[in-house]
Amino acid sequence: MNFSVSDIAKIMGAVSHGKSGYFHIGSIVFDTRKLWVIEAQMANPITGSKHISLAPLFVALIGRRNGHDFIGSAYEGGVRVFLVSHYDIQWQIQYPDAQFLEVDDVLLALQEWAKWHRSLMSSLVIGIAGSNGKTIVKEWLGELLAKDFTVYKSPRSFNSQLGVALSVLEIETAVEVSIIEAGISSQNGMKTLQKMVQANLVVLTHLGDAHSSGFESMEQKAIEKVSLAQGADVLVYPFDNMVLRSAVDALKKKQPLMKTIHWGWQEGATMRVLHIQVLNGNQEITFVNRGTEHCLVIPFLDSASVSNAMSCLCVLTALERWDPSHIEQFLQLPRLENRLLMAKGKRGNYILNDSYSADLASLGVALDMLKRQSPNLPLVAILGDFEQMALHNSFVCSGIKQLLQSYGVSKLLAVGKLFACEKTQFADMVVTFFPDMPSLLASSSLSELSEKAILVKGARKLGLERVVSQLQERFHQTQLEINLGALKNNYLYFQTLLPEGVKTMCMVKAFGYGSGSFESARALQALGLHYLGVAYIDEGIALRKAGIVLPIMVMSSNASDVCVLQEYGLEPVMYSKESLEGFIQSGINSIGIHLEIDTGMHRLGFSPESLLGSVRMLPKGIRVASVFSHLSASEDAASDSFTRNQLDVFFKVALEVEQLLGYSTLKHIQNTGAILRFYDPRFNAVRLGIGLYGIDPRGNVQENLQRNRKGDFQDHPKASSQNHPQPNSLNVNQEVLQLQPVARWLTRIIQIQKVAAGEGVGYGMKDSVTHDRDIATIAVGYADGLSRRDGNGQSGVWINKQERPFVGNICMDMSMIDVTGLLCHPGDEVEIFGLHIPVETLAKRRGTIPYEVLTDVSQRVARVYVEE
Repeated sequence: MNFSVSDIAKIMGAVSHGKSGYFHIGSIVFDTRKLWVIEAQMANPITGSKHISLAPLFVALIGRRNGHDFIGSAYEGGVRVFLVSHYDIQWQIQYPDAQFLEVDDVLLALQEWAKWHRSLMSSLVIGIAGSNGKTIVKEWLGELLAKDFTVYKSPRSFNSQLGVALSVLEIETAVEVSIIEAGISSQNGMKTLQKMVQANLVVLTHLGDAHSSGFESMEQKAIEKVSLAQGADVLVYPFDNMVLRSAVDALKKKQPLMKTIHWGWQEGATMRVLHIQVLNGNQEITFVNRGTEHCLVIPFLDSASVSNAMSCLCVLTALERWDPSHIEQFLQLPRLENRLLMAKGKRGNYILNDSYSADLASLGVALDMLKRQSPNLPLVAILGDFEQMALHNSFVCSGIKQLLQSYGVSKLLAVGKLFACEKTQFADMVVTFFPDMPSLLASSSLSELSEKAILVKGARKLGLERVVSQLQERFHQTQLEINLGALKNNYLYFQTLLPEGVKTMCMVKAFGYGSGSFESARALQALGLHYLGVAYIDEGIALRKAGIVLPIMVMSSNASDVCVLQEYGLEPVMYSKESLEGFIQSGINSIGIHLEIDTGMHRLGFSPESLLGSVRMLPKGIRVASVFSHLSASEDAASDSFTRNQLDVFFKVALEVEQLLGYSTLKHIQNTGAILRFYDPRFNAVRLGIGLYGIDPRGNVQENLQRNRKGDFQDHPKASSQNHPQPNSLNVNQEVLQLQPVARWLTRIIQIQKVAAGEGVGYGMKDSVTHDRDIATIAVGYADGLSRRDGNGQSGVWINKQERPFVGNICMDMSMIDVTGLLCHPGDEVEIFGLHIPVETLAKRRGTIPYEVLTDVSQRVARVYVEE
């Protein structure tokens, strides 16, 4: 940045006061805590000889904090040029060598300056708008174009009315491509941003519900987003969103020469996706363009990354950079940290770690997760100064307070000058103020927190991870990372495979298949799930104590549990005449029960012949909530005839039960395998288990993520193709919903040492070889859930983009890995299963099933809950 003060004054129509020196502005400062003076010498552009100093310009924004009140601090920090909305004659005495530019509105003046600066550029400007994905697309485009152009990217998420102005003003004349984010949260917000950005190429990433309250309708929101492309040469957008497409079509009528490039699953998309599959821990996106199939590989397994990658590919196409070298770069794209992590803390606390960002939008997201995941605990927020506070002007502190109060936060630990200056804003809240992070860490405030749900939030540079470290329980270096976003994604994926009206019962038994039962249940409850199923009564009690209010079916209980069942509102399964008689004799009434029928699995259940007689025994106070059965081999095509017979037997008996009862019940027999392979319109409910956690019970590791939105159902013998379910009307992006792995088991390298040729490793000195090796010891063993079957090269782990084999026998608390030739160090992350080594793969190596692999992970392994 290099602007003369005289030019700035002319552009803004400012009145100059004070000393008029020969200043050139090299930076803009709007927060006195971030003051710096750039001392740079450069030749006078007119004479070529005189040297001038680049100075910072302090912008006195008026909000809850009045920037004019900080002019003294800025002056002491070395600032000599100020942009103000009023001038005090006393300043001439107080700040004798300062120059003041007075305007009517500081923000509007900055925006006018940015428009003028943009009008002088001849380089390409890419504008990015959308409800989600803007920052990731911006960063990825920067990576993909860096070898071809001098690229400038707007900093962080500078996409507001102020942020865009600052971003545009930072663009240097030598830059060839500038990538600018534009974000709006209300009507008419894009008009000013469009005039500042004046994009040649616009990318619309996504149209969702985020920030929708400021718009009359989604149609109005789409029109507003699309207006960023006024005057643009090219517009990139997701083709399958009909609301967005209509808004684009309307703009195209006004700008017929504007080129549109789009991606999607539907016919007509420029880049039409055919299918997606997982291969070697990556996603392969197969798409067609102009009749030719192509493949794009990305190193991420989430559906949002597919959308973002396809948007980037469309931009490369527009810039004629769609070639093998650029396509290969997608595999090197970085994963941007943008997630919430929740874990158990000391003294009964739960900790939500959001210590990488600080803005009002993400504060709402974090508080929402904290409330959902800890509904019975008082909420506490530990907040550091917001990095983007000036971007929100007067709304920051009032917005923080409003959010905290709306989510019922009982206490705030506020760190930094922002909160200290705004203490009166929080007068009616319980708040402890700290001037800086060391003051908080040295106090007793953290150790006094117990039985609380605690949000720790702030920009990464504030070092809030030190607070998390003090609050969190001390575990060894192994943890099971549970992605609640993936769990929700999988639930929604299965909903798209079911017709309207079919209810879903999710099984969260066995500690949620090792993933944590009540954490999973809370996430599902928020999505409107109909029913939960558990194996034993204590699992149901734990869910109730955790605040779960959904109906809960208990697979195994007995008559002595009657009082507890009624106390906690749990619904027992009756599987025999004896079990039912026991409950009836207990005198129980006003309870729902579930009748299990044995249709061929021969584990538990009434025989079809005996059930009807038992139903006739039911007193009026006992209500049958559902009739169900278990399929023995729904995932196995070789057993389809047996499965079809089970379906027919169950349907016949269930109808007879309903006729006897005189009312309808839920009828469920279809499990994950059946949902994926069989559609039977005769049943009004399904039971979702292992699929919820991203596991395909058919064992199709590579096909797990490649089913498109049409599914891959096989016809039931009595169902015609016209009976196949249509995706329901959930507000989800069905085109990119796919199964995603929920659990990721991680540990760390403890030590690396040289092992000479001929020497064995571990107990028994196994696995000796004829060459020297580098052996890494990792902090996980069979007490954590590894199997001794994994040892001696039978399985491996993922380290630094490579799979490396186990060496020697698996020990109780540790195991050894051959890392010869691999660049790695103690402390490096190691994946046992998850994104790169699927659970299915590990199960196959052990000769078992994914269920066992998941539930084998020991309770001593810390569960950490993540939400993107």
